[in-house]
Amino acid sequence: MAGLVIPAHLGTHMGLGRRSCRQCRYHGVEGGDVVCRRYPPQVTVVLVPQGAPRVGQLAPQPFATFPPVVPEHVCGEFSPGGEGC
Repeated sequence: MAGLVIPAHLGTHMGLGRRSCRQCRYHGVEGGDVVCRRYPPQVTVVLVPQGAPRVGQLAPQPFATFPPVVPEHVCGEFSPGGEGC
């Protein structure tokens, strides 16, 4: 998964601390994914093929999911000197 990775030694130098996603109260697990529940789920609409009697036509199907995250990444919600999440 692509994302911003800040090495631990640079994070403390820049005042970001060493707090990761695992330490945040919004950290959650859904199925096999680690997700961030800080904000409402993201809704995506996908067009899926329909069955009989409308074979060949596409119908919109909404999906709502929390964004997946990598637990070892630095959490952007933590304030430099505060408690953060």
